[in-house]
Amino acid sequence: MKTTNIADFIKPEAFLKQATEATTVRAITSLLAQFPIVDENIYAFDSSNPTNGWVEGKFHWIPLGKERGNAGRIKLATRPEGPIAERTINGMEALIELMRRLELLQNPNAPAPQSPREAVMRYFSLPPLDQIPKLQENPKGNIKGQKPQKYARELAKLLRVRVAYDKVSKEFAVSIEDDGIGQTPARMHETLLSLGSSDKGDKPYLIGLFGQGGSSTYAASEYSWCVSRRASQLLDGKPDGVGWTVAKHIYPKNRRDDFFAYLAASPTGEVPTLPPEAGEAIRFKNGSRFAHLGYNFAGGGSAVTKGLYQTLNHILFNPVLPFDLDVGGTLATIYGNGYRLSNATVKEKTRLDKYFEQQQLDAHSA
Repeated sequence: MKTTNIADFIKPEAFLKQATEATTVRAITSLLAQFPIVDENIYAFDSSNPTNGWVEGKFHWIPLGKERGNAGRIKLATRPEGPIAERTINGMEALIELMRRLELLQNPNAPAPQSPREAVMRYFSLPPLDQIPKLQENPKGNIKGQKPQKYARELAKLLRVRVAYDKVSKEFAVSIEDDGIGQTPARMHETLLSLGSSDKGDKPYLIGLFGQGGSSTYAASEYSWCVSRRASQLLDGKPDGVGWTVAKHIYPKNRRDDFFAYLAASPTGEVPTLPPEAGEAIRFKNGSRFAHLGYNFAGGGSAVTKGLYQTLNHILFNPVLPFDLDVGGTLATIYGNGYRLSNATVKEKTRLDKYFEQQQLDAHSA
């Protein structure tokens, strides 16, 4: 059974631009209306016989991880900020993996870094971020000819978290974008859209292992879209292209087992594919983009998004890589609270790591 071709219904370049700019539920459902999609209550995915009920030439909803009972695992997060941090860590791993794979192209026998920090030092010449303030004070502490803070700030542009608020729909959208290794459309369902499936066990230079944390973003969203494109040097024999899909929460009629599903182009799970030219049209060379629409900040609303800078600095206390946070057009770089505690550029009266002299305790206070 052949894969349904998304280009049969739309102009790929214009569509990808619209898709990657969608920040509301209305915008994404409007895009989906262009395609022939089988109702989720008509096609029920069966892992033992996925072609049963599949309609040729149409898109279908397939459970994330091809697991109908996936809701319990996806709803694990207790706070909506945690999954955002998890997705950001996935982006850091994508950047490290890109550099590792490029290294192996040059030297197939190059030993693997034995930790994420070793990898970041090898590939980006970046020490732990909490050391940057001290290097900044050292006249000889430049990194690749730049002041450490400036170098780190430029590096942060490779990984971006954006939060947008739509005043009409009163919805939040959270997107996480990385310029890392990306994935081929043929393998997105096995990697980016899988649950608990991981190829990180033999890669000590990566951070996560179980392939689970970032998926909790689906539970906080009404819809999510994902696009990915593999770095051209690392296609591993697969064709170049941009994979694109949408995920949503499904509540089947007359059933209690709700689940999360994504839009698939074939019963084996492959996502809709756009040609490389579509990626070139929006300057999308490689990496992955996840956008979570109608994001539920647990009733905190704008108060939460205003505090997201502090929250992410707290959760990611000393991340291996910095990243940019854009909240409603206000841009800041996240280095973690470890960096903030050691930052000697903060005024003495407000330094978080300022020294307190020992205090003599008398018998009464003791």
